[in-house]
Amino acid sequence: MCPECFEKIKFLHGSRCDICGGVINEHVKRCRNCKKKTPPYDGLVSLAIYDGVMRDCIHALKYDNNQSLGDTFSKWLVPLVHQNDWGLDMVTPVPLSAKRYRERGYNQSSLIARPLAARLHLKCIPFAVRRIRHTPSQVGLSAEERRLNVIGAFKAEEDLVIGKRILLVDDVMTTGATISSCAKALHDAGASAVYCITLARYSPQLG
Repeated sequence: MCPECFEKIKFLHGSRCDICGGVINEHVKRCRNCKKKTPPYDGLVSLAIYDGVMRDCIHALKYDNNQSLGDTFSKWLVPLVHQNDWGLDMVTPVPLSAKRYRERGYNQSSLIARPLAARLHLKCIPFAVRRIRHTPSQVGLSAEERRLNVIGAFKAEEDLVIGKRILLVDDVMTTGATISSCAKALHDAGASAVYCITLARYSPQLG
């Protein structure tokens, strides 16, 4: 990526909620939403706003078969992981359904998770959590529709995750419905902690 394009990426800065990564007042550690209802994950961070150059890059990875971008993205995420003292045991990507995988030929989140795990000197276990039913695309759905769409859509493998501190990787966070459902499945299977990282999120305020 040329320096001019890189400078156009809206990286997230400032005080962030310890749980969802949303914008907060610098004098508190947790946002109002997380105080009201704690998400099923133990922490979430995102690199940038889903806009402009970042959106175009993610689309190139996700829809245009530019798989080499996964390695580039992983380099950008390493410092973000190191900023948090999570004590991770393993890395796993948010899974695609079998139908979506057949259509695309690859899981874009796995293309980020594998090189990220290697750079963190951790194991990447791509099928620690599986999508057990195909769900319609989340695009165009409201926050509540997104939440309902993915209820019960994921199942984690107990023998792979029990007692583990897991880093769950995805490309974009919109409302957090998908990543929350995955995190719940991992906790239900016995994971001791689930931390999430995404390249981008639609809004810095969204938890």
